[in-house]
Amino acid sequence: MVWKEILTDADIEELMDTCLGFHDACIVSAAYASNTYVDEEGKMYFTEPENFRLNVLFHSQWKIGRFELSFGGVRRVHLVGGQDNHLNIIYGAYLKFHKNILPAKYDMPKRRIVWSDHAEFALNEIDEPFKEPAVSYIIASSLKWRVVESLNAKTSGCM
Repeated sequence: MVWKEILTDADIEELMDTCLGFHDACIVSAAYASNTYVDEEGKMYFTEPENFRLNVLFHSQWKIGRFELSFGGVRRVHLVGGQDNHLNIIYGAYLKFHKNILPAKYDMPKRRIVWSDHAEFALNEIDEPFKEPAVSYIIASSLKWRVVESLNAKTSGCM
């Protein structure tokens, strides 16, 4: 259960190959931490944006089984729950590095990593009004991943 950092396009390719592009996978749970807190005296303490973290657990119907993505420096999260007439199975995911997607004074020279449960995800669709089928997406500064438990054979876990 060793964490692997995503630093290059080759790292993205390794994750996508290992997870079969997230085909026949589903999000099981997500845990978000801002690391902002209030102490016993009622004082609020803030943290740097890079400390905002989101861990997402996936199950796959394929040999990969269960795997986890850990996003650091979370900037935007949109997770879709149940939808009428649509299953929450992932048929193919989107995972790419992007630059200049936040206002310039906040984004220079940072690059962001963008994940979506829709292989044809387009950044320009983020602010579209509510519609179904909707897609989940995460925009963050960093990403690491690990296999939590491999399966010996194909099983059904998401449907």
